Amino acid sequence: MSELDLQAFSALRERALGLLARREHGVRELERKLLAKGADRELARAVIEELGARGLVSDERYAGAYTREAIRRRPRAERRLVAELVERRVPAATAARAVAAAFAEAEVDDHALALRLANARAARLAELAPAARRSRLGRLLQARGFGTSLAIEICDRILPSSEEEP
Repeated sequence: MSELDLQAFSALRERALGLLARREHGVRELERKLLAKGADRELARAVIEELGARGLVSDERYAGAYTREAIRRRPRAERRLVAELVERRVPAATAARAVAAAFAEAEVDDHALALRLANARAARLAELAPAARRSRLGRLLQARGFGTSLAIEICDRILPSSEEEP
C-alpha cells in the first residue's frame, strides 16, 4: 500500500471504530455506513476484514445484541427477529443461532414474550369494547410475528370473555 492508501485506510478504520464504539454493527451494516460516507468499496472491505480478524466486528455479536435489546424493549417472535436480522444482511444461519442463544440466555420463548407484551398493552386498551380490545391485541401480537393460534391463546388468557363483561 502506498502512503496515501495507508492514510486513507487509517482514517477509514478510525471512522469504523467510532461507529463500533457507539454500538455493535453487523459486517454489512458497517460496510453500508462507510460507503454512505463516500469510502471506497475495496478499502471499506479491507478495513472491515482487519477489524473482523481482530474480533472488533462480528455478525454473531451484533445479532445477539440486537436480539437482547428486542427482548427487553420491544418483544417480537423468534422468527420475526431472525427475519429482521436477515433484512439487515446478517446471514440467516448466524441470525438463527444468535436469536436462539439470546432467547435461551434470557430464559424466554415466544409464549412468554407474547404474554408479556399482551399484559403490558392490555391496560391501554381497557376502555375499548371487548371485541375491539381482543381484535387490537390480536393484531398487535401478529404484527410482532407471533402466530395466529398463539395470539388467540394469549387473548383468551388475559382478556375476560365478553360474557363476563358487565
